[in-house]
Amino acid sequence: MISTAVTMTAAVAHLMELPAKRRYEPPLYVRLHRTLYPNFGRTAGPTEAMAVISTNLFALWTRRHRPEAFRYAAAAAACVTAAHGIFWGVVQPVNVEMMRWPLDANPQDWTNWRDRWEYGHAVRAGLATAALGALTLSPVCD
Repeated sequence: MISTAVTMTAAVAHLMELPAKRRYEPPLYVRLHRTLYPNFGRTAGPTEAMAVISTNLFALWTRRHRPEAFRYAAAAAACVTAAHGIFWGVVQPVNVEMMRWPLDANPQDWTNWRDRWEYGHAVRAGLATAALGALTLSPVCD
């Protein structure tokens, strides 16, 4: 539950920043992206991997030992796994791409990349929140 909570807090932090960051000029946006978010990855990245593994193992365990809680555990596992997949399929390619840009010469379509990153994290925030909610409900289903 704790690793899922940490995963949720990182994703929700990105979501809370979204309105302000959409107003930034390209050089400021990219500079902040390069300086703020590597720490997220170093801290939240391993924790998110732990959340995916532990939540899926918990779902398997509940299927056998607490079938009444399985649907919540399975929902949590599906949500946290989907959030992780969105990181690798939607968000991380943007991280790689933005590292290539000179700060003073961003591509014409930079807002498409920005929006992909921002809204990818917004979806992840929803999924991680749903996962934590489902995990919170799973032990009380008797």
